[in-house]
Amino acid sequence: MTKYNYFVDYNHASEASTILWTSEDEDIKDCSPYVDFIRCDKDGEEYQYLYEDEGDFISSINHFGAVQGNEEDEFILCYTADFSIQKKDSNVNFFKALEFSDNNIEVVLGFKNKSGEILEDCIEESSNYVTKLLSQ
Repeated sequence: MTKYNYFVDYNHASEASTILWTSEDEDIKDCSPYVDFIRCDKDGEEYQYLYEDEGDFISSINHFGAVQGNEEDEFILCYTADFSIQKKDSNVNFFKALEFSDNNIEVVLGFKNKSGEILEDCIEESSNYVTKLLSQ
């Protein structure tokens, strides 16, 4: 099985995604981000997805910062991330979508609490910008 190594750069606030923090029990500063999934425009109407928990890729987030936005619970998510994507039969359509979209993807983060438990429904996507999935 072939692996392809990539990275994304959301390290500038002007190009980063914005979320609303909706958890009342946890503070975003006490939580750890992880890549929940990546999506890619398939044909102008639909998306193709890859999920880390399904073994489609392995990722690491670097230089993460949740920058306070204009609203009390609004945060701009600045970071870079490395990806190792498996080229397997189930990912063929994703690689076709990458070609269609000129390697533009959206990365969607999730968060874990101090105990490492995944927090459900802790964020609401406000704006999610595309970025290039760049080869390493």
